[in-house]
Amino acid sequence: MLWQASSPLWRSCGMSGKKALIHGVGSGRAVAPSFVQERARPALIVERRTSALLDHIWGYGGRLGHTPILDALERHAKVERTSLHVPGHHSGRLFYDGLSPWLGQALRIDLTELPGLDNLHAAEGCILESERLTATHYGADATYFSVNGATACMMAAIRACVTPKRRRVILLGPCHVSVWRGLVHADAEPVWLPSPWRSDLQAFECPHPDALYTALKKHSHVACVVVTSPTYQGFVADVAGLAAACHDAGVPLVVDEAHGAHFGLHPMLPPHSVSQGADIVIQSPHKTLPCLTQAAWVHVTGDAARCRAVRDALSFLQTTSPSYLLLASLDAAQAWLTSGRDTVEATLATLAKFRELEPNRDPMRVWIPTGDFAASQRLADGLTRHGMFLEYADAAGALAIFGFGQHERELAKFFAVLRNWQESEAWPMVRRHTDSLEALYELGTSEHALCPRQVDETTGRMVPLAQAAGRVLKRAIAPYPPGVPALWPGQTLSGDAVAILMRLRATGQTLIGLELEDQIEVCDD
Repeated sequence: MLWQASSPLWRSCGMSGKKALIHGVGSGRAVAPSFVQERARPALIVERRTSALLDHIWGYGGRLGHTPILDALERHAKVERTSLHVPGHHSGRLFYDGLSPWLGQALRIDLTELPGLDNLHAAEGCILESERLTATHYGADATYFSVNGATACMMAAIRACVTPKRRRVILLGPCHVSVWRGLVHADAEPVWLPSPWRSDLQAFECPHPDALYTALKKHSHVACVVVTSPTYQGFVADVAGLAAACHDAGVPLVVDEAHGAHFGLHPMLPPHSVSQGADIVIQSPHKTLPCLTQAAWVHVTGDAARCRAVRDALSFLQTTSPSYLLLASLDAAQAWLTSGRDTVEATLATLAKFRELEPNRDPMRVWIPTGDFAASQRLADGLTRHGMFLEYADAAGALAIFGFGQHERELAKFFAVLRNWQESEAWPMVRRHTDSLEALYELGTSEHALCPRQVDETTGRMVPLAQAAGRVLKRAIAPYPPGVPALWPGQTLSGDAVAILMRLRATGQTLIGLELEDQIEVCDD
């Protein structure tokens, strides 16, 4: 049977929704709810695993934080007998049989904007209450939920800051592609301040406040400054120093803290950027907190006008049919910020048994720089043989991201495999010379001939790299590793840049943005 209709899985189980959700097997004491007992089926295993996961999310069955969205969904699920509204699966009564066991009771709260469930685009009830609880935790003046990830938050932040009289955006160090999309969306003018590449770390240095002070004195009409902290590899910038530089110039600081929603939960973790004076902070709780993928939030500190500007810009970029599963997940994540502190402390104490916790680094991730794809892959393969999977392993290195509540035996196995790999690779490794790479990133500071919006609206054509000097780039050029653009669309490709690119290509360096036979896309005349 591929589709199930009116399955017993969706009948009332005689207990409150939240209790049913967290009545799991994490402690080994679970009893299958009545609706599962009445009909044996494979869903039982998935239901129990789902319950155990939710037990973990709310602190191993400990006290629950306040969850206004989840509470409202639970109240509705208890009284609804017949669905005469979207979505089309109608509380899970009709759903693909191969997927429904994995989703379990979650389909009962996959709802729409019904009475009592508020509206993400005009929040005044349970959604607003949950957003305010989140803002209170971080110390922000306002927090807004996103069901379109941190990408929408970053685009909204830039759009909210840019005005006709202030269109320049200073970009510190490497940045996510969402920043470029935000520049196009806001019709902004970028000013790039690339950070030096550290060959010993196979990563970029974090930007220094002194460089920002200089840039802010040089450039006028700056709408905002954007920085990524922490980086993907876990390096944390001096956000307090950067914020001070921005505020001296009367410019807001936007921090892409997608990988730092857990910051500030314990003294062994770096402080979050709101506490360091940043004006707009974007976080992806799904990356480091118990939260569903794609769920994000943005914190705003400032007057009501700034808060409204971010809220309205974000609303423009979000679906009018937001997923209540994602909203409930964000609600649960903000509750876990309070209820999960014991789990955070226990996890960090366990990690300290296996590694030295370094300052200005996220202790919840381990970055292993290799400068060699084969070496990185050998580590990944060794871990895979034990059923462990890295975040990624590439020509720069390998990245492991730990989760709160990770068992000590899992961490012990990871570090044992890592030590064996280091011994077999004669660690530390000798990494290739990167003078050309560093020189290429220095060229990324050149002025733009076209702004991002103009590049987006201009047609492009392919030309040989050897003949591209003096042409305006249509696509970014990113050496891989590190995979971060060194030259951006709208910049004029200099003769020096062409020479460096050809030299890198001759050494076997992968260059994202170059096509077969070293063709490069430029803006049409």
